[in-house]
Amino acid sequence: METIRSEDLALLRHVVRRLTGIDLSYYKENQLRRRLHFIMLRAGARDVAEYVRLLETRPEVLEDFKNRFAINVSEFFRNPERFEDLRQRILPEMLSGGGPVLRIWSAGCSVGSEAYSIAILLEEMGVKKPYRIWATDIDDDALEQGRRGVYVEQYLGNVPPEYLARYFERLEDGRFQIVPFLKKRVVFEHHDLLQDPVRETFDLVVCRNVVIYFEDRAKEVAFRKLSEALRVGGYLWIGSTERIANPGNFGLRYVLPFFYRKEGKG
Repeated sequence: METIRSEDLALLRHVVRRLTGIDLSYYKENQLRRRLHFIMLRAGARDVAEYVRLLETRPEVLEDFKNRFAINVSEFFRNPERFEDLRQRILPEMLSGGGPVLRIWSAGCSVGSEAYSIAILLEEMGVKKPYRIWATDIDDDALEQGRRGVYVEQYLGNVPPEYLARYFERLEDGRFQIVPFLKKRVVFEHHDLLQDPVRETFDLVVCRNVVIYFEDRAKEVAFRKLSEALRVGGYLWIGSTERIANPGNFGLRYVLPFFYRKEGKG
């Protein structure tokens, strides 16, 4: 397969936006070409024109594109050392201030394992303050799995046995389901980080391993929006492969590896 030409990439961006709502213009072009090349080979397309026809006529090809492009790599308590930082350093400070309800946003939540991990952590800390976790993504299938709260065992490698016993129910087919009371703590909604508005402020915003795929201009849009969604004194938690070069430009201050505090208006 030949390298994807700029005009073909423009066509593909237009079609993908129309069919899925995903805006590929925000993604790094070289990385985008490599990923699209692999996805098109999987579909058996010889060129972009043929792949576009497959996207428009074969639902399974469109579904594969969404699944492969979203890269829904997710597991409970991913990077456990960062969750320990959250438990020991970040959450105690947040719980001592803020409003009557602890508000958390898991942006780019995938299938919800991150949002539920935070809920489990709060339960284990014996938090008395009511809390609400808003979990958002552009992948509706991932969101639906999060709402069901059903996971195969591979997602649970970092879950301690006592947490597994308290917060999951084992199903007959060997999968695990989040217990009902924990499910009620997390609200899943479709939301595009770069395009859709955010109508409330949060004590903690978690956006891990999402903006790594964005071009610099899109990263700036994302970090500004994430900062604006925080109350002053709130925290932003980003992925272990990401960094904010000039956090002060967004009203943020570095406090711990991958954690930033909102100091004022960005």
